[in-house]
Amino acid sequence: MRRLITPFNLLGLLLLVATLAVREWVSRPSASPSPPPLQLELVQPLALTLYFSNDKVDGFVKEDRTVPVEGKSSGKIAQAALVAWARGPLKGKGLRDVPQGSQVPDVWVRGAHFYVNLPTSYTQLNYGVSGERMVICSLTRTLLEQSGKDVLFLVGAQSSPTLLGHMDLTRPYTKADCAD
Repeated sequence: MRRLITPFNLLGLLLLVATLAVREWVSRPSASPSPPPLQLELVQPLALTLYFSNDKVDGFVKEDRTVPVEGKSSGKIAQAALVAWARGPLKGKGLRDVPQGSQVPDVWVRGAHFYVNLPTSYTQLNYGVSGERMVICSLTRTLLEQSGKDVLFLVGAQSSPTLLGHMDLTRPYTKADCAD
């Protein structure tokens, strides 16, 4: 009869035990990472200058307003300015550029450039040349008041040649394009 305990059998048994131990260690679930602490940005009031159409729809009325802004990034400041712009003037001097209850345009900032996505409902506004100019230029002047170089407009998240058929939206607008 052969011997049961040989060096070769002992080595095989040790390898089997080591393999089972490694398999058990590898198949163990990893520890769940703890979530990072939630940090909300503070909502702080910020003084902004907004532009609206005058009574004759041929110039602008400037209104200084304090609006709540969450954080200090230029994108959040710009979006807060557009929310206030869509609400219209509070002091009664200027005219609202879009009807009450209209959607607020979205805005993105890339460097010194603003990209404004006008809602498709704005294409249904029954405005002439001066009305369309007031919408485009009051937005441009409001956004470029604090910082920025130019504003490029999209309609419904798409590049559009015009909003209402009068103004060219294929190029960016600067402060000089919207002077009184």
